[in-house]
Amino acid sequence: MDFNSMLLRIDDGLGREDIEALKFLCRDVLRKNKLLSVQSGHELFQQLMTEDLINEDNYFLLGELLYIINHHSLLHDLGTNKVEVQKALPHHWKISPYRQMLYELSENVTGEDEKRILFILPLQKKHKENKTFLDVLCQLEKENAITEDNVKLLEEVFRKVSPDLLKIIEKYKERGDKLHRPEIGLMQPSAPPDYEHELINPHLSIQVSSKDNESWDEGIESLIEHNGTILGEAEKEDDESGNIDHQLSDLRLNPEVTPQASLQMELYHMNHKHRGYCLIIDNSIFMKGKRREGSDKDAGALSDVFSWLGLEVEIVKNLGTEQIRGCLKRFKSKDHSERDCFVCCILTHGESGTVMGSDDKEVSIREVMSYFTATSCISLALKPKLFFIQACQGIYTHPSSKVEPDASVPVEHKKYIVNVPKEADFLLGMSTVDGYAAYRHKKYGSWYIQALCKNLVEMVPRGEDILSILTKVNKDVSLKEDSEQKLKQMPQPAYTLLKKLIFPVPDVPFRSTTCQENSP
Repeated sequence: MDFNSMLLRIDDGLGREDIEALKFLCRDVLRKNKLLSVQSGHELFQQLMTEDLINEDNYFLLGELLYIINHHSLLHDLGTNKVEVQKALPHHWKISPYRQMLYELSENVTGEDEKRILFILPLQKKHKENKTFLDVLCQLEKENAITEDNVKLLEEVFRKVSPDLLKIIEKYKERGDKLHRPEIGLMQPSAPPDYEHELINPHLSIQVSSKDNESWDEGIESLIEHNGTILGEAEKEDDESGNIDHQLSDLRLNPEVTPQASLQMELYHMNHKHRGYCLIIDNSIFMKGKRREGSDKDAGALSDVFSWLGLEVEIVKNLGTEQIRGCLKRFKSKDHSERDCFVCCILTHGESGTVMGSDDKEVSIREVMSYFTATSCISLALKPKLFFIQACQGIYTHPSSKVEPDASVPVEHKKYIVNVPKEADFLLGMSTVDGYAAYRHKKYGSWYIQALCKNLVEMVPRGEDILSILTKVNKDVSLKEDSEQKLKQMPQPAYTLLKKLIFPVPDVPFRSTTCQENSP
């Protein structure tokens, strides 16, 4: 089902009162004069699309709206459910606590109490007769009688008429008269009503220090490497050199994070019958680029290991850039609600910050990961998303006869800094640091992927977490050296995981002929 057809199906499930409720909830995100003409769900959805608040890759706002008005059955048309949306809301909500508080009042006020409230409110008669309670609230806002910072009038009225509903207003005020919208990432969010219990690891946050006191959403994105380094926003092609060094100086770890807190870090749930999907994109044949001999060894090893770990593996071969995007969209659209994680492995040529399609065109690694953010793939919200990239990330040394770099033909070097989305629960395992080559043996496969598979097989049964495993992978790959040309390589793991990720020990021992333990 395409995106517009999905929206029409949702529209068919909405009644007149539902439309008015959605319009009211959207008063802070859409222009009020635009909302006046909206008479149907599809007209409202069109306004949201025009403002780029929803699109086929990101429609979390629609899920949030349906959740708030308790239309949980329609969430299934979005490929999600009540539980998944509720888990994601603390980190991605757009409807303000103030707007939700007003809507909650309207839903709970009785007909008799509504008459008494209208009698007390200082509004002209024409604004009271034949009006819904939402209409009355809109008029109060229009006259500036109530605002996000000032709900005294509502307090006075409900104290006289309905003390029980006064608790809704008091609950809102306890969180502050004005709560700022949270940013996605490792920053601790301000949760909307009823969702505070879903917060993850409140001790972990990133603080930005700047003499200009710039806000987080003005461009700084978080990335934690396994050694604790924090990188900033991706460099653009024309960025000045040293940009990352400047950003590093402006970022520091929150001093509240103590060794004790790290030791007590929670674990990601890994208890579903189906562990998750594992997508392996194996590009070995290119229009102009050199054939990647030995890549089939990597794809086979990854398939064996992740199947053993309980994931449902799919290998696709020799995809062009548009085919890569289509494949990622297909996996994004799957229902991950009954799965614990998602794994994506890409084996191909590459340049800085990109991977290459079989058509010799590039796709940014950033774009690859963006399909699986919590707003783009709701059913993966708060679940670990692992990406492993075997590809060169820069200019390389001429290869020997047996060891090749995973780069295409030499081209002008484009400088990017690869970082994960400004969003929690991502892990990016790069076969090499930015600007350097990654090596692959024609017979045995790549240094990085073979070391990754070998250490997963050895360390998962010992109960080691994924970051410890990747540290061992770093060590193993760094010690490798091509005997003919003394080539070296250093992988680079990066993550915004908020919990430890430990794969459950499989019931059966690992058996495979594709993991080359004795490869050069």
